[in-house]
Amino acid sequence: MMGKWIFRFFLLCSFFLGCYVIYSFFEMGYGVNAISISDGKLHKKEDIKAYGLTKLRIPEESLRNKPISVYYVPHPDDEILTYGVPIRNDLDAGKIVFLVLFTHGEGSAILGKLNKMAAPKKITHEELGRSRVREFLFSAEALGIDEKHRDVYGPSKNGYKMNLVRSVALYFESLSNNVMHNGMSEMDTLPEHSLTGKVLNELYKQGKIKKKRTFASVYMSRFAKKKIKGPHIKLVNPTDNYYLDSSINTYNRWDPENGWYACGYISVSEQFKSFYAHKYSVLTKK
Repeated sequence: MMGKWIFRFFLLCSFFLGCYVIYSFFEMGYGVNAISISDGKLHKKEDIKAYGLTKLRIPEESLRNKPISVYYVPHPDDEILTYGVPIRNDLDAGKIVFLVLFTHGEGSAILGKLNKMAAPKKITHEELGRSRVREFLFSAEALGIDEKHRDVYGPSKNGYKMNLVRSVALYFESLSNNVMHNGMSEMDTLPEHSLTGKVLNELYKQGKIKKKRTFASVYMSRFAKKKIKGPHIKLVNPTDNYYLDSSINTYNRWDPENGWYACGYISVSEQFKSFYAHKYSVLTKK
């Protein structure tokens, strides 16, 4: 009789232990601090609820009413090409800067070109995504972003991406009375760029966020036939060129044996060259 109770107790403990492990997996894998790709997996839950936005592990009390600046990054390399200058200015101003990346870029059209360059090695879409996310994380480190403030997601559809931007924006807005939300112009021709601006503009008009800024991509401000114009934002501290150059170099690292494929530079080399030569960002009206 005693043996049956011990067995039942063991089963009950095993059940709760299993629940805790499952909870921890989602908490660690999909919370706002889910920045690690060391497990080799690209987390791609289609249901926005799986991102755990109601259970963020950010130390909320330490951020109460602190100046926060959140950057919504559509693709790896947008954090430097579009936002690099204002990011450094915000850090120099003492703001707490967060980067939120919501694509891994594994569907990039450069895969065929990379496979020719890396032959006979065969690069898969998943490996490409891991390499691009790695570039983003190292770029963020080069820019001076705290390790705990680099967040990586991978919703597969634009509708989910819009919900993610909205959810993260409302969360950060609830943390502090001094939050700046930074997106890309809704006039951008790339849907994944423009949706960040659309969501932030909508939330601002609804009075759900107090402050927002949108920026033109390097392509839309420097290369497009119909350019997006606006005031040029330049570095407040010229010595910050070092941080920007270090970030740029991350995207030009070619080491196929160790999973570095210079994805950013190969994809948009002219944009990197232009930004390297003339470091400024373009602030837009919407």
